[in-house]
Amino acid sequence: MSKRRMRPCQQPGCPNLVERGFCDDHKHLESKATREGFKRLDERKTAEQKQFYSSYRWTRTSQKHRKIEPICRRCKARGIIAPGKPVHHNPPLEYLLAHGLNPYDHKYLETLCDDCHLEELRKKKDAPRPVKMPFAPS
Repeated sequence: MSKRRMRPCQQPGCPNLVERGFCDDHKHLESKATREGFKRLDERKTAEQKQFYSSYRWTRTSQKHRKIEPICRRCKARGIIAPGKPVHHNPPLEYLLAHGLNPYDHKYLETLCDDCHLEELRKKKDAPRPVKMPFAPS
């Protein structure tokens, strides 16, 4: 028995409770919703990010990391066993590149499930952006 809390089905107006995603009646909508969500996220990536994440080196690194850590790190900390899919940079890729750190180093990577990864991306999206000043204050 899973320890996940029950949530409403993601289909608007559906009263069914599920552990995640869609109920059995609306399961056919899940892949479409996932594709659309990731398509919107992909549109927000910079050219540098697209180039990095589509590189052969990153693909191999993320595959190796999933072999080392196949379970979502954040769910595991809460006592939940969930398979990890995306490999996430912690701290963010932009920070690693700006400070000359190796973004392929496994100590900066964590495997997350789709739910935890989307939660992390939502936090990043909602975080206030630093204000860039056009001139140095005197």
